[in-house]
Amino acid sequence: MNYNVVKEINMNNNNQTNEKKHTDPVCGMEVTEIGAAAKYEYKSKMYYFCAPGCMNSFKKEPEKYLDPNYKPSM
Repeated sequence: MNYNVVKEINMNNNNQTNEKKHTDPVCGMEVTEIGAAAKYEYKSKMYYFCAPGCMNSFKKEPEKYLDPNYKPSM
């Protein structure tokens, strides 16, 4: 294996582990702030999503997804 490729992979992995992780409130998937496909601020808090579809679902019914009894689909 080419050493430069291994070095690049390791550098990318290190950067990802330093990123703040969040849970998509709709599907339960773990996302990072940089890797999130979408984000939306609700009641002065930023939420991060794996896909625009999850964000759109959240925007329609945010309290449904913030309810402690809600179970994500994943």
